[in-house]
Amino acid sequence: MPQLHIQGQLPTPEASRFMTRLCYHFSRKITVDYDDHQGRAQFPWGLCEMRADSDTLHFAVSAEEAEALARVQHTIDEHVKLFARKNPLAVQWHAGPPAADHAARHEPHP
Repeated sequence: MPQLHIQGQLPTPEASRFMTRLCYHFSRKITVDYDDHQGRAQFPWGLCEMRADSDTLHFAVSAEEAEALARVQHTIDEHVKLFARKNPLAVQWHAGPPAADHAARHEPHP
């Protein structure tokens, strides 16, 4: 079955800190690999890859079924709301495959 994809951006000057906080939280229940610039959270129903740059946290979500894709997206949205209670933030989602340089972003850092 082909993979379904959705992309999201969370504009924030604290993208790296926000991403590491999400990854740390998720790592208590699922497999997560991350550093200060990128993260990969393997949910039972789909995958969320994250990349932090200077002013945006980028999400690339993939799953085999639409329901599973929506479940990962919902999980991300709810945790962003939870962690941004004092300064509400929301992920801006759009459908589509990952960017062409997607694999390059996940090379190990020296």
